[in-house]
Amino acid sequence: MLTKHRRRKLDIRIVPNTDQMNMARRVGVDAFAHSNTPALIALVGSNLFPLLGVLVFGWSVQGLLVVYWLESGIIGLLNIPKILSAHGAETSASRSQAAQLKSGGETVTLPDPPEIVPETPTWRRENWGVALFFTKHYGLFWLAHGVVIGIFPLIATGMAFVPRAMLPTMAVGVSHYVSYRQNYLRSGEWQTVPSGRRVNAPYGRVMVMHLTIIFGAFVVTIIDAPLGAVVVMIELKTALDIRGHLREHGHDSTTTPDPT
Repeated sequence: MLTKHRRRKLDIRIVPNTDQMNMARRVGVDAFAHSNTPALIALVGSNLFPLLGVLVFGWSVQGLLVVYWLESGIIGLLNIPKILSAHGAETSASRSQAAQLKSGGETVTLPDPPEIVPETPTWRRENWGVALFFTKHYGLFWLAHGVVIGIFPLIATGMAFVPRAMLPTMAVGVSHYVSYRQNYLRSGEWQTVPSGRRVNAPYGRVMVMHLTIIFGAFVVTIIDAPLGAVVVMIELKTALDIRGHLREHGHDSTTTPDPT
């Protein structure tokens, strides 16, 4: 005798994880909350100058490389006072980040946390060694990067472009200075950020930005539509700037410091 078996339907439903979705929303909101609106406006505005140069004045990719290389120098320069005024206690993450950098085979020595964090931004005497280490390491990194992208022959053979590059470079400098004042000093980031985190901060942002630019410049050279490709490259660079800016100033400042 045959026994009939009924097939039961499997009711499979995909239920979204509301906790994860809410956490993702909070991360995005926190990033914008940590970043001051004038700094974001200045960031976007400074990126409009190269776009104007391409569309109105016919700038080439080589001209843009000069401007963006100078911008990476400004980022490093403004990181020095950020290191000097950093009063946060070191964490295992910040020590690990600082240990990734070596100069002459040696890593940077990080100071002990301050006993008292002042109410107004103050340069720490203990951070001078960290700032000096960063200046040497980043300075060599910046010069080597210029050699890799062939910036010095570009400047030597296109001296007529250098005066025109000053205005967008100044705009970029103002943008990063506004971010330094608004997001780092006025918002109190300097009170919680450790110097070990700041010493390594510019490298990732600059490398991602410039690798994208170099790849874009290569594409512009390959295809025969330079204007459109350059405009897309500037837009992509602007988007990466905003992403890097939000990541830098949307970090979790409540990280528990090491007990040491």
